[in-house]
Amino acid sequence: MMHPQNAQHLDCRGQQCPQPILTTAKAARTLKGRGGGLIEIEADDDAFPLDIKSWCRSSGSELVEVKSTQGVHHAVIRVPGTRSSASAPPVPAPPPTAAVSPTPKPSRAPALDCRGMQCPEPILQVSRRARELGVGSFEVLADDPAFELDLRAWGRRAGCTVEWLEPGKRALLTLKGTATEKAPAPVATAAAVPPARPPVPTPAANGEEAVSLDIGLSHLDDAQRLARLHALGGSLAEGERVRIRCQGSSFATPLLRWAAEAGHDVLSFDARVDTIMELRAKAPSTAIASSATTASSGALEVIRTENRCTLLVLHNDKEALLAALLVANGAAAQGMEVVLFFTFWGLNLLRGDEPNAAEPEEHVSWMQKMMKWMMPKGPRRQKLGQMDMAGMGRGMLKSIMDSYKIMDIPELMDAAEEQGTRFIACTMSMQVMGITKRDLAPRKNVEYGGVAAFVESAASSSLSLMF
Repeated sequence: MMHPQNAQHLDCRGQQCPQPILTTAKAARTLKGRGGGLIEIEADDDAFPLDIKSWCRSSGSELVEVKSTQGVHHAVIRVPGTRSSASAPPVPAPPPTAAVSPTPKPSRAPALDCRGMQCPEPILQVSRRARELGVGSFEVLADDPAFELDLRAWGRRAGCTVEWLEPGKRALLTLKGTATEKAPAPVATAAAVPPARPPVPTPAANGEEAVSLDIGLSHLDDAQRLARLHALGGSLAEGERVRIRCQGSSFATPLLRWAAEAGHDVLSFDARVDTIMELRAKAPSTAIASSATTASSGALEVIRTENRCTLLVLHNDKEALLAALLVANGAAAQGMEVVLFFTFWGLNLLRGDEPNAAEPEEHVSWMQKMMKWMMPKGPRRQKLGQMDMAGMGRGMLKSIMDSYKIMDIPELMDAAEEQGTRFIACTMSMQVMGITKRDLAPRKNVEYGGVAAFVESAASSSLSLMF
């Protein structure tokens, strides 16, 4: 085994999955900020060779060498450095744009008062007002803790701008299709991007524009199809008409998601038997420019989240929580943005051993107090869904996990927090079960949201599961 002088050495012997990968990912993040380099790892977990190969592919690191000797696995990976701002190429200044005459402000409807309502009612009221109004703007007021996160998520999905007049409580919504949205000014950022080559459509016999590129994907599996489409994106000309075909309808949803994320205009789509889509291509530079936004100016927020993982934690059986946290840590270690949405019984995992003194006391009914008393709280007290046997099975499982040095729920929770995983607590479930913010452990990554936040995150995720 080679030992390069600039390699960092990690001894992960005795650690079980996912700890060797989490240790590697942590070291790689530090090394990346220092300009990159080599990491040499030793591990004796049988899952390590396959795991490190998968991690390297997804994280952008290079697997230099991996081999096994007498039960010990040795790997060397090369971590790329993060380009500093000083070495980044200068960005050309955008050419001057023609002056745009000011447009009249859209009409403003009466304010919508949702104070006193709990999730999901404020979002339902906002959606109803938006459908009735169609064009224009209106203010909305609410005091539900989930309102801010939910409204931002709803705004991104509905395609309207959200300007916060009072953070979390009062917002101004401008609906898609208003005079402000139609003005040329918001797309002025596209002027900084060189225009793509003009399309050269070929007229068909019936006078319609002919398809310039016909792509068949039936001979590929889904992963190969996506790879083919992503590779195709950089070669399409602005306005080019393309037909994509594949056998069956199983690839319909990934195909639609790819087209939406790339910014292409879908002209026709049929997945009744086989999947056939015709689209008008947007050049990559144009698609990127048109989706660039600035949240501070109140512009529409567009998040490209094909590398997001959203997990719904509904149950609090220990085995289900272990599985959810293993997936969450593994996804975060591989560079994915991870969202854990805790609802109903799953909220018990976020509860602390002692009340959080930083949060005020809230009134709950005697019935809710009884529910909280009967439910196990915190990472250390969750029961097995099968074979718990009044705690005997739980103790047996912990003893076995300790003997193999497998990470338990508390360690997995800390590792997820360290990697930037978002914990979103469902405020509606908190209301029903009498769980207050004071009951939750003081973790820096806990947020409060509702159904709109979960749906928006799950709909734009490449991986979405329920535990």
